[in-house]
Amino acid sequence: MENELFDLVQRAQNGDNQAMHEIISFFMPAIKSARSKMKADRQDDLEQNIVETIMHKIMTYDLNQTPDFSAFGRQLND
Repeated sequence: MENELFDLVQRAQNGDNQAMHEIISFFMPAIKSARSKMKADRQDDLEQNIVETIMHKIMTYDLNQTPDFSAFGRQLND
């Protein structure tokens, strides 16, 4: 998965919307899990916020620095 995610991030940074969709889909089970723990009136906002954060991190991640999944995951917490 590590190399696949690297390739997907690289493609997404180059404007490939399908690659961005695949990355978001990969994280969707965790997003849905977090969403289910919120009050119903806040679930949509939470999901949107998480997806926007992931997209921002994808687009700003420096693939030349440390191209591994662990570093990418840690950046999601920043």
